[in-house]
Amino acid sequence: PGVVLRPHLLQWNAEAPKEGQGAREILEADPLHDPEADDEDQKWVEDELLQPDQCNVKATDAVLNCPGCFTPVCYQCQRHEQYSGQWRATEVRNCTVDSTVAFSVAKDDPTKYHAVRCEVCKADVGLLDMDGIYHLFHVLESSA
Repeated sequence: PGVVLRPHLLQWNAEAPKEGQGAREILEADPLHDPEADDEDQKWVEDELLQPDQCNVKATDAVLNCPGCFTPVCYQCQRHEQYSGQWRATEVRNCTVDSTVAFSVAKDDPTKYHAVRCEVCKADVGLLDMDGIYHLFHVLESSA
């Protein structure tokens, strides 16, 4: 019958932090875990990537990622009011715009769109309109 492979299973149980154990002791116990990294990363994104609106508020409805490789493509966007799963943004990251071909939504529509693709895996993630607004709809939403 040939070679039969059987799964090799190991059970792993994480140790609960001991009473009075601080962040330094946890980091020494597991050097790949930094309990403060999430807060530091969030502050960096707010400081470096989010632009203030008219009320000087830095906000976003979601962080959008490429569905093919999970690369972040947009840190600041607005959920479309009418179409669920569609987002609008004025800036994208890790994307290229194919300006060699123009698309239109309807036959008589004068508005032209260009394909927006992930720079890493070349997956289509949305369209760019003539006003410079990105319409992203082939993306994965992360909570912001």
